[in-house]
Amino acid sequence: MLKSIKRVLITLVVITAVAFLCIWLYSFNRTFLNEEDEVGNTSGNIYNGGLFCEQDGKIYFSNDFEDGSLYVMNSDCSHIKKVHDDKAVYINADGNYLYYVRANNTRENISGSILMFNNTGIYRINRNGDNIKAISSNPGSYLTLKGNDLYFQLYDVNTGLFLYRNGIDGKMERFLLEDAVIPAAVIDNSLYYAGFTEDHNINKLDLASYNSSTLYEGSFAYPIFQGNYIYYIDIEDNYKIYRMSADGSDTTMLVDERCSTYNITNSGEFLYYQVDDGDDSRICRLNLETLESETLLEGNYKQIHVTENYVFFKDFNNSNTYLQSADGILNLGTFNPQNSN
Repeated sequence: MLKSIKRVLITLVVITAVAFLCIWLYSFNRTFLNEEDEVGNTSGNIYNGGLFCEQDGKIYFSNDFEDGSLYVMNSDCSHIKKVHDDKAVYINADGNYLYYVRANNTRENISGSILMFNNTGIYRINRNGDNIKAISSNPGSYLTLKGNDLYFQLYDVNTGLFLYRNGIDGKMERFLLEDAVIPAAVIDNSLYYAGFTEDHNINKLDLASYNSSTLYEGSFAYPIFQGNYIYYIDIEDNYKIYRMSADGSDTTMLVDERCSTYNITNSGEFLYYQVDDGDDSRICRLNLETLESETLLEGNYKQIHVTENYVFFKDFNNSNTYLQSADGILNLGTFNPQNSN
């Protein structure tokens, strides 16, 4: 009797182990798909380098204290830990994966653990840091996830810097535009972007027919489609920041100074921007309801990123990263992940 029970238990253990192995093999090789409206990061963050990205209560970021290695923390900036040694920029996230541009070639200190080849490219990794997969081994930039597709600039030594698309499984790479344009938004199966070489219009690429057309003529840079508005920098008007309705009407100047970068909080309440004006350079924020502005810091700053609760930005020399409550009162602090746990 005992021998029979033992055989049954051993059989159940073996069956269970085989089942778990089959499930693991299936999951390891399978790409888990997204809803079509999944967005990997905000366009404002991507314009600023994609160094911070929020998903499901977690912030994934490029940690300056480890030369840009990929890290994760809770949305309140607690419980910081490493995801991967790669220096990561243009970070995107969905429910299962992280996507990023590997920038190990730009590290200040290349350790012995980082090989001197395959140090650029576009990669996908599980959110826990396992199962890294190359989407492309060519240098890329401005990586943007929408649905189950990745849009990005890709550099080829023979052709130059053009816009491409690939599936999140890395199996459907397609050339889109012979221009170094930045993907601004994908809406209703159309890609919107500001022209770079031939014009600076806001253009629209139909992703079914792959025909491109002009949506709005002008001198647009870094358009952000948010709510009922399109925000942008006007190149011809000394890089001032404007806003217009999504239908192209009601154009309003928001910042009457030359700006180098900007971003908008998720709530749409504040616009953060860097004024580029020599000795009068400074980083500010504008209340988009009252149109009143206030200065955060004097000097030169860059790479403004937003999450639900915070705004992060760096000084021009990369010596400090600052954080500010996204929509709250001014309470500027220094972001120091080296000393967090």
